[in-house]
Amino acid sequence: MRLAPSLAALLTFLSLVMTSSFAADSAPKATPFDQALKLIDTLVDKKLPQPEPFGETEYDLFNAMESGVVPVDPAFCERIKLIEITDDLLPVLNQPFERKPGEIIPNTGNLVASKLFALRGNLLCQQGAIAEGQAWLLKPRAMARRAGRDQSLIALMFACALEDIGLHNAALYAEKWSEQDRLAYVKASETLPPLTGLAAAFRQDDSVLPKELSAGTLILELKQLPPAQQAELIKKRFEPWIGFARDQKNYVQRYRFLFTHHSPESWGTLNAKVAEELEPLTVEKLEAFAARNAAALKHVEADEAKPDATPTAQDADSKAEALYRTLYCQNIEAIARRLLDLQLRSKLLHVAMRKGLAFDATDLANLTTADGKPLTLGKHDGVKAILAPGSDAPFLIIGPVK
Repeated sequence: MRLAPSLAALLTFLSLVMTSSFAADSAPKATPFDQALKLIDTLVDKKLPQPEPFGETEYDLFNAMESGVVPVDPAFCERIKLIEITDDLLPVLNQPFERKPGEIIPNTGNLVASKLFALRGNLLCQQGAIAEGQAWLLKPRAMARRAGRDQSLIALMFACALEDIGLHNAALYAEKWSEQDRLAYVKASETLPPLTGLAAAFRQDDSVLPKELSAGTLILELKQLPPAQQAELIKKRFEPWIGFARDQKNYVQRYRFLFTHHSPESWGTLNAKVAEELEPLTVEKLEAFAARNAAALKHVEADEAKPDATPTAQDADSKAEALYRTLYCQNIEAIARRLLDLQLRSKLLHVAMRKGLAFDATDLANLTTADGKPLTLGKHDGVKAILAPGSDAPFLIIGPVK
């Protein structure tokens, strides 16, 4: 089942999973991902001799070095066996996103591996091995594009996170590398295949989830239950995620009507119809998509304000589509904006790499984020950066971090 409030949940999850402890289990660590996660556990648990502006633990130090906030410490890298652990992780570049049976979230080792790859790339660039360093800095972006069975929305969100790691790390060198090195990076990055499209992930999301979590399965289960038990099943399935929802009002009633109105086949038809609205993904298509979703929410709220009445078949179809848009599509908008911003960030990175120190405000003329915010050239913590109003984080840092 595509998790209606899952985007907010996943965004929170992706943030928390990289800033809090990865709980170690008691089973022996065997896979490269397990070894990487175990390393993070040890870094989270170890305090620095004294607090630093970037944090208090060795995990904070790891993040600061990986993201270019502070220089990479070769001794730290040697102590954590960075070379060995990243060499061991190389096979995952040829493997699809993986999940444990019955789980929705892909292995968080994907995120850790990408940060370790970036750390090694930064270390090599710091040591003057630019070509080799660039190859490692490109690996998070290559990981984001791995082919495989799981082309779900959540896998796409993971891919976005990996792409961001690669883009932000490379951008730190836009004013440091020679023109030859900058152009070499652009040439290499242009060989990367595109990320999975949003419409494709949206269309096939339900089919790649574990069967017990798919909408098709839930629809069939609900049809065999009386209303009270339907409500309990919906609560059970959605309760872990509903706390992240932007609007919890009437969610049980909304889900119950939506799922009981559909068959697995009609659900797939509606899913495919709505996915088409985002193909190919452009700002204009996203704006139209968002307008339809906003109208759907108004329709749902107006319907809920009416006295109880049995809708006609046509009204029921209209209500079901409006609920689908209300419960699912408004969250898809945020994924679409993330993808559009990633595309723009990638293009700007290439411009900055081609121009180096000559990159200036004219390169941002008439450019806006996916939600219409104009991009400007300024500074973030004293470093040259592309900024968007209203955001604490820079759109892209393109000056060398001091």
